[in-house]
Amino acid sequence: RTPITTSRTASTRSATAVATKRSLLSAVAALRREPSVARRRGVLDAVARLEECQVGVSSPVDGRWALIFSTQVEPPRPGSEQEANILQPVIDATYALFFKVAPSLAGASPDGSSSSAANEQLVDVSNSGQVRNDVRIQLPFGRRLDITVNGEARVAASTASALTTSELKVTFSDCVFKLIDDEKAPVEGLRVPLPAPVGSLVTTHCDDDLRISRGGRGGIFVLRRLPNSQ
Repeated sequence: RTPITTSRTASTRSATAVATKRSLLSAVAALRREPSVARRRGVLDAVARLEECQVGVSSPVDGRWALIFSTQVEPPRPGSEQEANILQPVIDATYALFFKVAPSLAGASPDGSSSSAANEQLVDVSNSGQVRNDVRIQLPFGRRLDITVNGEARVAASTASALTTSELKVTFSDCVFKLIDDEKAPVEGLRVPLPAPVGSLVTTHCDDDLRISRGGRGGIFVLRRLPNSQ
């Protein structure tokens, strides 16, 4: 009897998760149409309900993702003693600025509204250990600003699977800025080394097409999976 009960519980939980995921996507769409504090709260409530379904990571975190919502729900926390250094205040300030500026550059403002930009993320922990964030900002006169942040990711727990781990440690190495002009030849771009800030990323939900992750500095990210061939 116990296996049958467990199976029914899992099936019910899965069905609830499917319905809750639809509610979350609807809430994100509503926020984009009409940004407001109440609609942002609706997205966060839907995120919490989906996490409460306890479906967890049922598909690989590795892949290409498009950011559809991001926000910071609490101030950055101080790093551990191992991470503390003279640059830590600068790093903390950078994270705080990122959540004020980057979401508006990444297709969602701090309140979730849309913009003329796109933010994609590549996660390849199982092969190269690479994490890459690409932000494309459309500018006037046919120009575009591309910002790429490169990093390395490793599984936080040594016994966890690299494909389905719920927690990653990410070390950011550099940031590359490129100004793209359709009428001119491609440019090399400006590479800016980063002071190797280390961040944690806990994925609370990941299925075939949707992922919810929480950053160690108070960020919430909702992403849709992209086809690898895109």
